[in-house]
Amino acid sequence: MTSGMQRTRLFFIDNLRVLLIVLVIAFHAGAPYAGVPWYTIPSETTELSEFVLGWLLTVWVAFFLGLFFMISGYFTPGSYDRKGSATFLKDRFLRVGVPFGFFVLVVMPSFSYFLHWLDSPGTLSYWQFLVSEYYWETHHLWFLVNLLFFTGLYVVWRGIANPLKKLNPPGNVSIFLFVLLLAVVTFVVRIWYPVGVWDPFKLVEPAYLPHFCGLFAVGVAAYRSNWIYKVPTRVGVTWLKIGIIAVFLFPVLYMMGEGKFAPFVGGAAWRPCVFAFWETFVCVGMCAGLLILFRERVASQEKLGKVLSSNVYAVYLFHLLVVVSLQRALITMELHPLGKFVLVVAAGIPLSFLISHCIRKLPLAKSIL
Repeated sequence: MTSGMQRTRLFFIDNLRVLLIVLVIAFHAGAPYAGVPWYTIPSETTELSEFVLGWLLTVWVAFFLGLFFMISGYFTPGSYDRKGSATFLKDRFLRVGVPFGFFVLVVMPSFSYFLHWLDSPGTLSYWQFLVSEYYWETHHLWFLVNLLFFTGLYVVWRGIANPLKKLNPPGNVSIFLFVLLLAVVTFVVRIWYPVGVWDPFKLVEPAYLPHFCGLFAVGVAAYRSNWIYKVPTRVGVTWLKIGIIAVFLFPVLYMMGEGKFAPFVGGAAWRPCVFAFWETFVCVGMCAGLLILFRERVASQEKLGKVLSSNVYAVYLFHLLVVVSLQRALITMELHPLGKFVLVVAAGIPLSFLISHCIRKLPLAKSIL
């Protein structure tokens, strides 16, 4: 397939991005009901909800952000080739840096003050709240920081080296060796930086950097060699099966940790090693498998699909406000945590897309979002 054909719209990737952002919404919707410390929402759990949602959230976080980075990496070389370094960086700053700054400095502090005002109306002014109560952090926008970092590394690399040469599409053995290498590196990093340990500004979680960096690099390599079309269907199916098998091994991990996640987060011990390998097999299996599955089965797009895919980025930015608002509205409701999770997901997904669609109609918003 020619480079010109590569620039045509890849509807199956658009469709996959819609699925991934839905999983992001569901992940955040389930956090307080799985026992995960979450924003200002009190934890509401039962043994059942901790197991079910712990399973879902652990699986989702194992692959959906990595797949987002892989997709971003795939589209980076073509954009750089068309625009050149200066225009490319300007475009990345406008599309990624500006929303990041606006949300971190304006939207999230204002939203946090609104929640504070609901609990304690009139006790603090907005500026008093920012100075004395508000904890400045990136919230869910750390993804954009990492994306800008990887993009900057790519620009530096292109400034000192030629583009990657075309490579043969990876087969099962190549992918397996990549998984082993990625798992080992992940385990080693987590000896010093366990899962959940961030830098002071919550810009980077080192425990997941090997996955994110590795998959972004795979995306870059995939573009030049057109792997996205050349990887055989049977290879994708094989790795999808491996990923699914790994997913259903989670109860074994659960028993190994005696129903607790703490033994797996990091350190030089066998449980963190097992978890690093399990998570990497889930990650690579689902990333490779879903890409090929969508390529073969979900390659077309109707009007609704186009609307949804065009709003994915805006949904990523705004969905947290929707999810947290819904979770707060349900705090006093007498309902099982799993029931609350279902309600937040059922309402949060359409509301996030609807609000994002309306916001993108505002002046200048569509050109950025």
